Amino acid sequence: MNYDIIRLPLLFILLCVLQVFVFNHFQLFGCCMPLLYIYFVLTMRKGMPRWAMMAWAFAMGLTLDTLANTPGVAAASMTFLALMQPYVLDLFMVREGNDDIKPSMSTIGTKSFVNYTVVMTAIYCVVYFTLDTFSFVNWLRLGESIIGSTVLTASLILAADTLRHKKN
Repeated sequence: MNYDIIRLPLLFILLCVLQVFVFNHFQLFGCCMPLLYIYFVLTMRKGMPRWAMMAWAFAMGLTLDTLANTPGVAAASMTFLALMQPYVLDLFMVREGNDDIKPSMSTIGTKSFVNYTVVMTAIYCVVYFTLDTFSFVNWLRLGESIIGSTVLTASLILAADTLRHKKN
């Protein structure tokens, strides 16, 4: 757990900087937005207290809202994602597993981590784009944004996790 005292703030800063200065400037096909910063919540330990997880997620969302000028959308979406993380993680973990495990391909398995990442990314994108649009008038555009961003973000997260845990 002491490792998290150093890891969480560094990952927080790294993902905020990458999102604000790099990924916020990409929008593929006018609807696909890379939202790599949700990797922060996806990799939080299973045994982490719920209040701490939600506080970190809210701080990340609020920081991104402030820097990207999106009024509360990322903060609300990240907080909801942190609320859902333990329940979704339980769906893809072995029941006899460690209660203080940090989700990654190497700890919960590649198939489980891919499924976990896709589900969590889809949840985040549905909440984020629904709050951002705040209308179902152009539901086709909303669906394109959700599906495109889910695919792009999940692919980036899986690539980042592969690079982080690659053993030479």
